[in-house]
Amino acid sequence: MRVPDGFTCRPATSADAAAVAVLMNAFDRAHLEEPDEVDAAEVSGWWVRLDLERDSRLVFAADGRLAAAGTVYGRTEAVLDLDAFVHPQLSGCGLGSALIDWLEQEGSRRERLVLRTSALAADSAAASLIAARGFEPIRHFYRMSIELEEPPPEARWPIGFEVSILAPGEEAVVHELVEDTFAEHWGHEWRSLEEWQKTAFDQPWWDPSLVYLVRSGEEVVAGAINAIRFGSGWVGVLGTRKAWRGRGLARALLLTAFGELHRRGERRIALAVDSGNETGATHLYESVGMRIAWKADVYEKRL
Repeated sequence: MRVPDGFTCRPATSADAAAVAVLMNAFDRAHLEEPDEVDAAEVSGWWVRLDLERDSRLVFAADGRLAAAGTVYGRTEAVLDLDAFVHPQLSGCGLGSALIDWLEQEGSRRERLVLRTSALAADSAAASLIAARGFEPIRHFYRMSIELEEPPPEARWPIGFEVSILAPGEEAVVHELVEDTFAEHWGHEWRSLEEWQKTAFDQPWWDPSLVYLVRSGEEVVAGAINAIRFGSGWVGVLGTRKAWRGRGLARALLLTAFGELHRRGERRIALAVDSGNETGATHLYESVGMRIAWKADVYEKRL
């Protein structure tokens, strides 16, 4: 990867996770009123799916500061994604353009047909750069949040359904539920149980007591994976199998999670959602008092 004069570049190593977390937090604080808080463990968790030598690049300024970071990920055999962050004090130095160059080079080298990257809606400079490089916006994602000064309303469960926290040995059950529930959602990538072990079950944020399964008789029909992440309560996954939708299960799961997270002292609870979600999730979240905190746009370029 070629970088502008005065900068150097190398692949990341596991020892760089803390520095990358600091960079990401600085980037978010420069653009968002409600930034996430990322730590080294979170970054390391994202990296377990990557070959860092091949899939990552760090850019350093002459004074040794981490100036930019990027990773590419082959979501499918056709698509290559870029996640990139440039330190806000060094924007306008050509680092974002260098990272897009790297994405295009890697896309050609790996024979990918589609390149994707994203930008915060609040980062107009990044959006302009991405558009100028021939990428077009294709999807919009929201970060939604709620502030709970008081305990939320009690969840009302429909008759015939029971909720329980994840029991030891039920990891395969929640894996099957989520993969089935999200199979038709845009951008969903099937992951094996072994990969879930690395990216979820083995991660510091994983807390089975915040994971819920809903049953109708013996059948698991809905569930939610919650955690304390990014400096707040976090609803990571919320899903209902297609045949059981429209019965209020997702709303009850959401309020159950709110109640437990509030009991644990979390006053802000957030989640990420595709604005074009086919199940109308955005409307559900708004109905329980959540609001859009910020938006990110996904861009695509076909080679």
